[in-house]
Amino acid sequence: MDPAEQVCIALRYYATGAFFDVVGDTMGRDKATVCRVVKHVTEGLVEMKDRFIRWPTRMDTRRNIMAGFADVAGIPNVIGAIDGSHVEITKPGPTEERPFINRKGRASINVMAVCDNKGRFTFINAEWPGSAHDSFVFRASSLQDFLEENIHTLEDGVLLADSGYACSRYMLTPYRVSDTPVKTRFNRAHCRSRVVIERTFGRWKRRFSVMCKKVRKTPAQACREIVACAVLHNIAMLFGEPDVDDGDVDELPLIPYVGGENGFAIRDHIAQAYFG
Repeated sequence: MDPAEQVCIALRYYATGAFFDVVGDTMGRDKATVCRVVKHVTEGLVEMKDRFIRWPTRMDTRRNIMAGFADVAGIPNVIGAIDGSHVEITKPGPTEERPFINRKGRASINVMAVCDNKGRFTFINAEWPGSAHDSFVFRASSLQDFLEENIHTLEDGVLLADSGYACSRYMLTPYRVSDTPVKTRFNRAHCRSRVVIERTFGRWKRRFSVMCKKVRKTPAQACREIVACAVLHNIAMLFGEPDVDDGDVDELPLIPYVGGENGFAIRDHIAQAYFG
C-alpha cells in the first residue's frame, strides 16, 4: 500500500477515534488492513518522538520561551508548564485492571507533559496507569533526573506546576494560602501563565479525538498511540505556524536572587521582586 494512503488511514483513525471497520468503510479498506496500518504508522511516529518532542537546550530557544512566558503575566525565567491529563482506555483483564482505575473509577493512562509558551510539547510521558499520582509520575520520570542535574539556579529556568507537585528550585507551584496581596498577585500570574498546558491538552485532544474517547487497545498500545498523537501535534504546529524568530528577544530584566536554592525561597523572591 502507498505510504501516503497509510498515513491518511492512520490520521482518519486518530482524528475520529472511530472503529476500524468504520475507518475501513470510509477509506475503502477492510478492518484487518486498517488495524495493521494504524499499528505500523503509530510505531513510525513513536520512533520519531525525539525528533519532534525535544527539550529546549539551545540558549536562543530558551530565551524565546522565557520571554514568551514573561509576556503573559510577568513571571521570569519560565521554561515550561507541566501537568497531567488522563486518557481513558478499555479496561484490561481482571488481573491487570486495578492499577489503571483512576479516582473517577475509569481505566486510564496518566499522561504527564511539559509544553512551551506556544503550546508545543517539549516532554511527554505516557507510561503510567491512571491510579498513579501526578507527583509520583514526575518523580519516576527521566525529566526529574534531567532537571536535578541541569537546573541549579533561577537563571537556569523553572517549570510552572499546580499544587499537586512539590515546590522545588526548578518547579514553582502556587501558594496554598494566599494571605497577602503579594501572594495573591503571584498566584494569579502563575495561573495565567500555567494555563497554557491545560489549553494545549485541550487543543491536542480536540485535534485527535481518539484521545477524547476510550482508546480500545491494550494499555501498552494505547500508550504508543498517545505518544504518536503528541508527535503529530508538534508536527501540526510546525507546519501551521511560522518559524520562531531567532533574532533578539526582549527579555524581562532579571532581578538578582541571592539565597538558598530551594523552591520556597525562590518563589518568595519572585513574588516579592515582581509582584510586591
